[in-house]
Amino acid sequence: MQSSGGLSGVNQSRLINGFLMSFLAALRSLTEQVAGRLRLMIKPSVPFLKNRLMFGV
Repeated sequence: MQSSGGLSGVNQSRLINGFLMSFLAALRSLTEQVAGRLRLMIKPSVPFLKNRLMFGV
């Protein structure tokens, strides 16, 4: 008898769900890292911009 070409003994939907969940977790981690770096870059420039807007310097 021929096999269907799938992985034997492994539920394919669980395999796909596991892959998607790990991909989404990695994507979320990456976006948190980028957001953290942007906050570090923006934070020092806020007082400068505030002074510039208030005093027209």
